[in-house]
Amino acid sequence: MLELVARRYAKALMEINGGKKIDIFIAALEGVASALETPKAKEIIASPLVSAEDKVSLITEALGKKADPILKELMKVMGEKGRLGLIPELTSILKFEKKKESNSFVGRVESRNALDAAELKKLEETLSKHSGAQIRLEQVKSDLNGVKVEVEDLGLELNFSKDRVKAALLDYIQKAL
Repeated sequence: MLELVARRYAKALMEINGGKKIDIFIAALEGVASALETPKAKEIIASPLVSAEDKVSLITEALGKKADPILKELMKVMGEKGRLGLIPELTSILKFEKKKESNSFVGRVESRNALDAAELKKLEETLSKHSGAQIRLEQVKSDLNGVKVEVEDLGLELNFSKDRVKAALLDYIQKAL
């Protein structure tokens, strides 16, 4: 439910100036969102004892004096509606929409052994062709006995586990006998 509300605010920000200021909005909101993750800030935002005006002034001070007037006005509206706690969700949605607009996503490859550059490039090309988006993969070392590829923003996950293939093969052989 909260994400739906945050999505409306994100849509409004995206429509302003045709989305040209989206990078400015994201940069400003990231700082505020990280500040709102502290327990003290969460307590202030959630407190009914602190007035909406005080909450808004706290957020606009965190944005700084050079903050975009549109963003300040949005914070005022969100404060009046008691929605300042949605700033982290709003920031995440704006980042995702920016990635979606540029059609470029980052994923990760987990494996025990590092893939060489040519294999990684081929995997990126295959995934890009399959998904219709530009995908860049980063390698992460793990204890996985196989390879796991994940592009979280696209909901894409591939897992090739040697142990699972071995178990399936043994199961098939047992059933065949």
